Amino acid sequence: MVGNTRVIAARLSMWRLTLLGGVALALVTNGLVVAATPANAEVLPKPPAKAEVLPKPPVVDAQVLTPAQLAEQIKAAEALRADLMKSSAEVAAANTRLELLSAQANTPLANLSVARTAEVAAEAEAAAQQAHLVQLGLEVGAAQDGMGQLASDSYVRGGGPLGDIAAILEALTAPSADRSTDSMATVQYLVDARARIFERLESLRSDQVLTSAKADTASTKAAAAAKTATDAKTKLDTIIAQQRSALDALQSAQAVRISQAAGVRGALLRSENKIAMAADSRLAQVLQGQDFKLLMDASSNCGKDTAIYPNGMFPATALCPLYAAPNEGLRRDAAMAFNAMSNAYQQQTGSPLCVTDGYRPLAEQIAVKLATPRLAATPGTSQHGLGVAVDLCGGVQSFAAPAHLWMQQNAPLYGWFHPTWAEPSGTMPEPWHWEFAS
Repeated sequence: MVGNTRVIAARLSMWRLTLLGGVALALVTNGLVVAATPANAEVLPKPPAKAEVLPKPPVVDAQVLTPAQLAEQIKAAEALRADLMKSSAEVAAANTRLELLSAQANTPLANLSVARTAEVAAEAEAAAQQAHLVQLGLEVGAAQDGMGQLASDSYVRGGGPLGDIAAILEALTAPSADRSTDSMATVQYLVDARARIFERLESLRSDQVLTSAKADTASTKAAAAAKTATDAKTKLDTIIAQQRSALDALQSAQAVRISQAAGVRGALLRSENKIAMAADSRLAQVLQGQDFKLLMDASSNCGKDTAIYPNGMFPATALCPLYAAPNEGLRRDAAMAFNAMSNAYQQQTGSPLCVTDGYRPLAEQIAVKLATPRLAATPGTSQHGLGVAVDLCGGVQSFAAPAHLWMQQNAPLYGWFHPTWAEPSGTMPEPWHWEFAS
């Protein structure tokens, strides 16, 4: 059975030809050929308006590529590799410009913070000065009341300045020196008291003018500084926004290329051609895991439909795509575990796991059963129809291959296992068949 694995794998792929009914194969002008997109595959995002619109690839069966089609796939991989290198450099340059502008924004932001602090302090000082002005106003009013009282005493009650003049005359006409001395002391006290009232009033008025000027100056200066800093930051924000918009456009266009690369990689891996595998490795080096990250970012909304469906009757909303095989899907938990396992395999070997089959609709189960009656499960009972089984290639389909040994050692870490019946000593040895235990 082990020696016939390639024959069996070939037979497994024949049912696809039966379903397609001789789909016409065509090549686009730029040679880009990718795998067919089934109902459960995610729709690629549209590139931005200014991005280059890549031609739509033709529909082909990636498992039965002719040598010419395989050559076109390798050519497409190399073209995508060059394009990704260019776009990655453009994104890196845009990021560098954005970082530079962000660094330049630090000084205006610091100035703005200082200006805001000064403005707040100035406003507080202005408020304090205004309060002081109110107090000064009360004191001035009191002093003016005192002056008014002096006038009242003079003209109404006979005191005040007229009384002072009388006291002065009395001192000048005193009959004795002793009395004259006492009277002069009284005169001096009266004169000093009146002088202090006038001096206090003048001081209060001067203080009012100075305090008001200080408050106005501090507030005006702080407002001007804040406006200057704000204007500088606004201009810089405009430039940064433009750069960020340009960067977003570049990243969006790059995401389209990365999505296309996933389909090309799947076709290259399934071909098991050494030259194709080498092209996939070169493409993987340029991607640097971006295709896996893109898949995981997009996986947040896939497979959220958790209703119970009959075997082989799952809608696209209940499935998630597989890494490097976006035209294959599984139930959400199985897909997430498989994608993590495939990414780990790539980190160790340079390529993701090669997938020939994932979820299998009932119609496909029937076709497989007709094509390989001894190998396929009864339609409606297959684990593929529940979205928890995969058939793998890339060496896993051989019990003696390192890829199969890797799966034996690592698959259980991700919830995947090789069923007993598929073991070499099982009732139906299938090294390529693996299942997920939820």
